[in-house]
Amino acid sequence: MADLEDFDVQDIAVRIQDKFEDNKNYIYIALGIIAVAVAGFWFYNTNKEAKNAEANGLIWKQESNFSNGNFQGAIDGDINAAGYATISDEYNGTYAGDIATYNMGVSYLNLGQFQNAIATLEDVSFDDVVIGAIAKGALGDAYLELGEIDNAISSYTDAVNHNDNEFTVPVYLKKLAIAHEQVKENGKAIAAYKRIVADYPASKEAKDAAKYIAMLEAK
Repeated sequence: MADLEDFDVQDIAVRIQDKFEDNKNYIYIALGIIAVAVAGFWFYNTNKEAKNAEANGLIWKQESNFSNGNFQGAIDGDINAAGYATISDEYNGTYAGDIATYNMGVSYLNLGQFQNAIATLEDVSFDDVVIGAIAKGALGDAYLELGEIDNAISSYTDAVNHNDNEFTVPVYLKKLAIAHEQVKENGKAIAAYKRIVADYPASKEAKDAAKYIAMLEAK
């Protein structure tokens, strides 16, 4: 799998950061991923470059549907352009094909089709520092929507452990803490909040973490 550690993903991260922590704003996350896909094929070996570049072009054709909230249209496509479902299937094994699969899962999340989102996102795996964590976290969001808290906790833990960075880790530590709270595991929730404060004091999540710690410790 391609690794973007040598590619500057920070511009993408900054553009989606404000929306990233809101469970309902999957669209902004995936729009950032689309931008990464354009560069992704340069990291693939030569026998995949042409196919990956072709898939990139198809993904871009669905940007309008996706950004305007026509998620079903982005999944299905039309006579003029293949949708994510077709791209995911026909370009399986390419970086852009993985992006299409991810975007399809995010589309299902926006449509409230959480089982479809889980089935799709379970097939997604990225080694990339940011994208890999986001994909695991999106799976956790789908589980959380269905009330499958243990699975959500597992996915959020995977997202936290994917890579130690100040962008994704505090976001998913907060989601992990909230999930623990929902099953009355307050000690584990406190531990997650305390890690945010200790390890990521400059993050947005740290601003409220101390308050949540105090509330939980008072119970």
